[in-house]
Amino acid sequence: ACSSIVGTSALAGLWSSVSLGVTSLVGMRPGVIAGSAAVVVVPLGVFTKAHGLELVPLIIIIATILEFIAGLVGFAKVLDLISAEVLAGFLNALGIALLMSQLGALSTPQGAALAGICAVITQFLPSAPIPSSLVGLAVATGAGYALNLDVPTLAQKAKDPTTFAGGLAALPKIPEIHIPTLDDLTLAVPVAVSIAFISLLETLLAARLVDDKKCEELCSFFYDENGELVPPPGAEGDEPLADVPTETILSLAAGNGLSVLAGGFGGCGLVPQTILNLNSGGGGQIATGAYAASMILFALVIAPLVGQISNPAIAGIMVQVSLETIQWQPTFDTVKGVFENKEGAIIRLGVLVITTLLCYYVDFAVGITAGVVLDLISQGKIGGMGRTEIAKN
Repeated sequence: ACSSIVGTSALAGLWSSVSLGVTSLVGMRPGVIAGSAAVVVVPLGVFTKAHGLELVPLIIIIATILEFIAGLVGFAKVLDLISAEVLAGFLNALGIALLMSQLGALSTPQGAALAGICAVITQFLPSAPIPSSLVGLAVATGAGYALNLDVPTLAQKAKDPTTFAGGLAALPKIPEIHIPTLDDLTLAVPVAVSIAFISLLETLLAARLVDDKKCEELCSFFYDENGELVPPPGAEGDEPLADVPTETILSLAAGNGLSVLAGGFGGCGLVPQTILNLNSGGGGQIATGAYAASMILFALVIAPLVGQISNPAIAGIMVQVSLETIQWQPTFDTVKGVFENKEGAIIRLGVLVITTLLCYYVDFAVGITAGVVLDLISQGKIGGMGRTEIAKN
């Protein structure tokens, strides 16, 4: 899907995901799944429709440089400006967008039925010893073949017939990169800035989401009364501070740089896939390594078999993930606070709704930025640490 938005072969998106998966083994917050992402390819797709594919490597290279700089200057601390309402608004918009993107596969009764089977199995079947999503794919696809239902497969939906051919033809090809002109830079830089910004935000939000799901604080910053970083509660005094968010950013930048060499178009940490990973029992480096290895295996060895998976079965997993992504409980609690006349509840609901609407209808980067600004204005701050935790002695 991401490749089709950009206008390239699906293999370009696959090798982008492999590149990010490989570099995620070093530095990325354990549990985060990174790969080609819709929030990255949407601005890239708008650009390629107007100017073609020639400058795509240049755009990703510039975005990579910006991400490296962001890591070096401590951009990760911006995560502390993102309140629970802004995060919920972003995740609501992401979940709704993901759900809406699957409607085509659910447009027939057969497709909706197979998707429903896969979604139910993925949601309710225990994920050990076999991930429930794989069982759901197998059962839904098998049911389609057994009942001879007229539903498309992944191979039939692919625009490039070599996508699921496998073998050496699927190996990545290094693109030609020319020395850019001033006109090239004028076109490429604005798109690269947008891509770098939203890549950083979604990756950090995915890392924070893993923290929340696993009840850990690897991506939380702790400050003393003077605003100085201090070790988290319970840490040994002589231990060096592990700056996991910054390491995550540098890993992201390395992955995007590697994706250029693999003929891809970059990506970022993926919130829906990270949720699926956690729900399937993954949460460490083994899961990340398995993700990268399986993508390579799919491309080179079992691509013909993967191509026979029914499209509605994949849609069923995405439906389940989208429903899991939408923040039902936090949104309900925010609305409930308004009816209970809690202090500041109306403002918090306003921030959540505005962030959701702007993320969904305009742009994720615009929605998150607007939500943060509104949140800070409502608190009477020019800047602040919405999620800062003051360490206690």
